[in-house]
Amino acid sequence: MNPADKEERGIKKLKPFEKKLLGIVIALIVITAGFAIFYTIENRSPSGKTLVICTYGGLLSYGSNKNQTYSTVFGTFEKEYGVNIKIVTPSTGCLPALESRKNNEIANIVIGLTNLNGIKAASDGLLVKYTAPENFVNNTLMQEMGSASSYLTPYEYSYLGIDYNKTGQASGQFNPTFNNLLTKQNASNLLMENPTTSDTGEGFLLWEISYYENVLHQNWTTFWSSIKQFDGNNIYDSWSSAFTQFESSSPQTLLVSYLTDPAYNVYFGYGNDVNSTVTQYNGKEYGWRTIYNIGIVNGSGNLSLEKEFVNYFLSPTVQNEIPTNEWMYPANSTIVMPPSYSATMNQSSIIPLNNYISAQEIYNNSESWILQWQSIME
Repeated sequence: MNPADKEERGIKKLKPFEKKLLGIVIALIVITAGFAIFYTIENRSPSGKTLVICTYGGLLSYGSNKNQTYSTVFGTFEKEYGVNIKIVTPSTGCLPALESRKNNEIANIVIGLTNLNGIKAASDGLLVKYTAPENFVNNTLMQEMGSASSYLTPYEYSYLGIDYNKTGQASGQFNPTFNNLLTKQNASNLLMENPTTSDTGEGFLLWEISYYENVLHQNWTTFWSSIKQFDGNNIYDSWSSAFTQFESSSPQTLLVSYLTDPAYNVYFGYGNDVNSTVTQYNGKEYGWRTIYNIGIVNGSGNLSLEKEFVNYFLSPTVQNEIPTNEWMYPANSTIVMPPSYSATMNQSSIIPLNNYISAQEIYNNSESWILQWQSIME
């Protein structure tokens, strides 16, 4: 994916592959009223029906052939249902765009709302209630979405990870706890994202809060008060700027990123020097899982067609494209993962810290938590 940095907070995080894919060519981009409109499908249907999708700019862009992927995903639906698909990518992200145009809908479908902002979208009346057929639904992920699960359906997910260079670790392995992240060497080399501007940063903040409050049973602010003396200029406004620094830094540098990073590197032949892991405590592994969803925009028009598209997006036709184009785990658990994912940490051993903080609690408290973080770090 390749959304602009300022879009990252609005709907979806950036990915660790942005710089390697700047050469991807999009067939046609028209900029109008703050939106990028991607006309991606050839041989468009003459029927006149149009399905407008609001999403992030890099949707399904991180594979070897974006045009082929778009043809498989969107072209197949166009042909089967006799419609035209138009994809809009607001520069501010979909949630702010939908909020600002409540009574003048910009899309039929929204792709990319998360367990960080999904309840807000649902609570603000932006979405239509819809539950996909049971065979398309990942019940574990649905439960983590809380009350938003009546409006949004997960299509992919990933744990955040702490990336490290194997050559920079004495044993080639790094098994962090939040306590050893506070050693002088680790703390001064840990690149993080700002939770006020980055979904990655907010996810790491929630990871830390849940770990401290529910695993260690300690005040979560302790970590930030301790790391502040070492952090220097190691907090970045976006994932992309942090990753750029990680690429050019010493082998001892650590990066808050995504657990699937090693799979991408192996798949495209970039080597396996970089690994990614989660935090540990008493022999158990704890991580933060971010979930991405698809939903129907309220008042958008052809409800039966929109429901069909949601179902279709959860089907194997689309879900098979997720691992090597989004570099996420598909919500559809029947999908066979490509061999490159064997380079990633076994996620089945990870205890999701989301189990301790509900989506409703995030909605109720995230503003307060971020203000507390700012008071410590800024």
